[in-house]
Order: sequence, then C-alpha cells, then structure tokens
Amino acid sequence: MRGRGPAPPPGPDPFADGLPPLDGDRVRLRAPRPADAADVLAVFGDAGHLRYWSHGPLADLDAARAYVDGIGAGWRERRLFQWAVTEPPDDRLVGTVTLVDWDREHRRAEVGFILHPAYAGRGLATDAVRTALRFAVGAMDLHRVEADVDPENAASLRLLERLGFRREGVLRERWFTFGTWKDSVVLGLLAADLAGGADAGGAG
Repeated sequence: MRGRGPAPPPGPDPFADGLPPLDGDRVRLRAPRPADAADVLAVFGDAGHLRYWSHGPLADLDAARAYVDGIGAGWRERRLFQWAVTEPPDDRLVGTVTLVDWDREHRRAEVGFILHPAYAGRGLATDAVRTALRFAVGAMDLHRVEADVDPENAASLRLLERLGFRREGVLRERWFTFGTWKDSVVLGLLAADLAGGADAGGAG
C-alpha cells in the first residue's frame, strides 16, 4: 500500500496570467463569469439532467452565482480548472468541462464535463473534452487523466472511450445522490493514449 508523505513544494506557477481560453474545432472554452449565472442555472438546475452528477441541482439564481464564485475560488487555489463551453460565434455558456484534483508531483488530474441537453448530439461535448485533454497533456504536462462515471451513463462512457480512455474498475457505492448509493466506473487515459483516441470523431 502506498503511503502519502508530505507533498514537495510546487514549482513555478505556469498559469499566473489566468485560466487560458482554448479553441477547439467546434467549441471555445473560456473562464466562467458572473454574467453566466443564469446559464449555469440552466445547466445545473434540472434534477433529471443531473441524475449522473455528483450533486443535486442548484436551487436558484443565487445558488448559481455562488457556484460561479466557487469555480473562481477553485481556480485561484489551482485545484479546479473549469471552463465554460461555448459554441462560436455565440459566447453563451452551454456547459462546462473540468480538470480537477491536479497532482503536480504525479502529473495527473480528473476530467469532468456536462452540456445542456439542448446542445447534445452535435459533437460539442466530444470537442470540449478533447480540447481540455490536449491542454492537460500539453500545458499542464499531465501523464495521466482519470474519469469517474456512473455505470448507467452510457453516452459519457462512449465519449470517453472514443477519446482513448480505458475502463479500469468499478468503485462500489461511491456516491450518495438523490437518496441512493451509486457506483462509479473509473477510467484512465495516459498521455500516450491520447494520440490514438483524441482525434477520433463522433457526436456528443
């Protein structure tokens, strides 16, 4: 069993200028803004849409504003890289893509993503995740990216596997959401895997 000793001091911060915008083939990723609160509520406010998420829906616009503030706080601590997903030329937030739990010593993080249902099936989620992964193995110099997916979320599992992720196991009853325990499928992608999967097409 691997123990956890004191973390080594972090190196220079490569992101002191802020969360960088990223351009994909179909999407643009940018830092969320306070003005996005209504669109954040539209994405994170519906219980049915969040049935595979790790928390329940946001209650109202104030909760959405607090959620955006939390994204900013996570960024300032460099524990959360969460971009607004937009579809150019429109700058409106239609979802988010996230890199979280950045471990600089072991060069890994976890990816997450969500898209408003009205924008599903157009390849936007696939392009958003692909764009974030390229940033992860490039600017962040990650060796490994992980994902944690509800076993019933077939669409997300397909998307990740198209991009090169491999299923590595199931964690039983890892999340308690909507009054029930939920399992997690754990997937992993190595930087070397990305070349084989991340340029594949597909809707999502």
